[in-house]
Amino acid sequence: MHSLGNDVRFGFRAMRKSPGFTAVAILTLALGLGANTAIFSIADGVLLKPLPFPDAGQIVDVWEKPPNGKENGVSTLNYLDWARQNDVFKYTAAVTGAVVTLTGVGEPEQFKAQLVGARYFDLFGAAPSLGRTFAEGEDQAGKGNVVVLSNRTWKSRFGADRRVLGRTITLDNENYTIIGALPEDGVFDRSWPEVWMPLVFTPGNMTRNFHWMRVFARMKPGVTLEQARADMDAIGARIARDYPESNKGWGVTVERYVDEYVAPRLRDSLYVLLAAVAAVLLIGCANLANLLLARGAGREREVAIRSALGAGRARLVRQFLTETVLLSVCGGAAGLALGYGLLRGIQYAMPPGLLPAQADVRLDLRALLFLVSISLATGLFCGVAPAMEASRRDAAEALKEGGRGASSGVARKRLRGTLIVAEVALAFVLLTGAGLLIRSFVRLLNIDPGFEAANVLTMGLPMANDQNTDGGRLANYLAEILQRIDALPGVSGAAVTSALPLEGWGLGMWFQIAGQPQMAVATRPSCFFKIVSPSYFGALRMKLRRGRRLAMSDAAGAAPVTVINETMAKRYFKNEDPMGKRILIQQIVTGKHELGPEIPWEVVGVAADEKVNGLDDNSPGVYVSYRQSPVVGMTLLVRAGGDPRLMLKAIQHEVWQINKHQALTDVKLLEQIKSESLGANRLRTGLLGIFAGIALALAAIGIYGVISCTVAQRTHELGVRAALGASAMDLLKLAIGQGMLLVVLGLALGGAAALALTRLISSLLFNTSATDPVTMTGVAAILALVALAACYVPARRAARVDPLVALRYE
Repeated sequence: MHSLGNDVRFGFRAMRKSPGFTAVAILTLALGLGANTAIFSIADGVLLKPLPFPDAGQIVDVWEKPPNGKENGVSTLNYLDWARQNDVFKYTAAVTGAVVTLTGVGEPEQFKAQLVGARYFDLFGAAPSLGRTFAEGEDQAGKGNVVVLSNRTWKSRFGADRRVLGRTITLDNENYTIIGALPEDGVFDRSWPEVWMPLVFTPGNMTRNFHWMRVFARMKPGVTLEQARADMDAIGARIARDYPESNKGWGVTVERYVDEYVAPRLRDSLYVLLAAVAAVLLIGCANLANLLLARGAGREREVAIRSALGAGRARLVRQFLTETVLLSVCGGAAGLALGYGLLRGIQYAMPPGLLPAQADVRLDLRALLFLVSISLATGLFCGVAPAMEASRRDAAEALKEGGRGASSGVARKRLRGTLIVAEVALAFVLLTGAGLLIRSFVRLLNIDPGFEAANVLTMGLPMANDQNTDGGRLANYLAEILQRIDALPGVSGAAVTSALPLEGWGLGMWFQIAGQPQMAVATRPSCFFKIVSPSYFGALRMKLRRGRRLAMSDAAGAAPVTVINETMAKRYFKNEDPMGKRILIQQIVTGKHELGPEIPWEVVGVAADEKVNGLDDNSPGVYVSYRQSPVVGMTLLVRAGGDPRLMLKAIQHEVWQINKHQALTDVKLLEQIKSESLGANRLRTGLLGIFAGIALALAAIGIYGVISCTVAQRTHELGVRAALGASAMDLLKLAIGQGMLLVVLGLALGGAAALALTRLISSLLFNTSATDPVTMTGVAAILALVALAACYVPARRAARVDPLVALRYE
């Protein structure tokens, strides 16, 4: 320990004596270590930390499995059969989302609600901080008028008043009793819902062909996933046999929740970012190792004296490694500050809902331990080769050369060259990955979404499902709202829709083309089914390719008509005109989770594709009038001549003139929705671009350092060449050629690695090949130009060497 203390003190003195070297080394390490700490904190919170539920491995997702898919929503009667007939689950709970409106206290206020089975909180092992959660049977008709609050709702809406227990509030015109509130900063406090209510099945829910719920279950102690799957497969097979009209070919999918809660694209993105910051750190390590090799060449006389005084090779190696570890620890301390800032910046730029609510992302003790570990590992990794090289030199030879300065051996030159080749190769792979994502993102930005988003304001019109079962009355209510808003000064178009652009299908329906071979409903293909007002196409300025749009005359009692999109026309009406054809789709019963008889929707028009499920989406779909298929849960969109946000008060006033209890929820610009749909792509591409830029800068610094050191060491040789008649251009070519040879080798190695590794990001690319030759050629050219510039400065200095000065150099 005494010797180690001496080594540490000597290491600090050496750092103070070379402040320039120390600053460059610490900054280089801080960049790599800080980036790794920030990305690790996110990956740890999303992928590595255990879920905050007791025995989380026993919680499973249970889905219906359609004939041509893996997962689908669950129908009521199928779920009830699962719950009654299974022998493997301790608890099951169906879940669906809703928006409820609080009335009776000031203006109507909207809450995001989750309707859940009574054992939902027992299933997840969640205990309330106030009151209780749902009891057995409280999801039965007549017993379900109770509500549990999230902690943030309890505080923001009810002032954290503990006397709120037992209080009655009015939600969707029904009275509910508050029975509890959940803990602060728990997983449920970070999740989407603001209140939880029992999921009560009504006669209108009791169907097998309307798939509207998600189901969670907790396996019994000792039950394995394979046993659960086998048991549910048997139940699914019985249902498919007994109810072929709705379930022929359908089965059941059972997956561990721990494997399902992270979306595959998010998982892939985190792995790519982890690989990117690891590459940045490795490039930084190579740079530091080169710096240490150069520094070690200047300390040969010191090492020789230590050896002559009795220091063994192990003692010398330990001294050098101690100095390197000190540098890496200081780099880690600086990296901690950089990592914290980067993490906060990423969290600020992160689009809402990108990370699952269960993710606990913060710079905690786990992240600090990770930082300390990679800091120490980096110090050892960077220092071992320079330490071994510095301690290898013969002491007598070094002392005899003491007056002539340090010279580098062939082994040292080869090691430094190898490090540069590795830097260039890693930078090539990282720049190629960033280039592919940037190219993909630019193509995504240039995609025509099928609508004009500028100056369009959107807002939800939440209603209680089971309180709005009169389709004609509902259609007239929506028509009155549209008529009043259309009459407002500055409004150039208003419409309603069952799903906004870029926010998903909304409704997915199975269909059959009339006249084609008959298919069982359960085995038909599906498409998105948008219920819109006829003004929808004009308000969004969508282009019509053929036929006509929906019209006000397409009302109840008139022949049912539909406008299909181009993808639907190309995919299901190949080599034939879809106009006049009929598409058989079951009726959606207003105000119920139920499907009625088939309706033959006549195709009257083909519209340009509207991007429904993201800008990279090409979903087939149909549009029908809300007058011919009225449903609850429509969204209002308003196009204005200027900033539509200035019209919000006027819109609210007109709506409340019709219905003072109507809440307007999730008020957003359509441009904001479009921007948020690109959020994950933008963030991933931006981060990878930043890391690639750091890698490029570090590689350029490394190349510059190696060529500078080489030129300094070859000053005598260059002077001899100049004295023997070599021109300045000859010397310039000699110095540049040596550096560019290493770069070419690095590019060749990096190109081969990129061809193999970039395929791993193919799932994140849009309309871009993972081996895109334009991107790879461009990256190679950029790296070569940067390397050439890094070689040119020291080479130019070599070309100007004075032969007389150079011959006296040693």
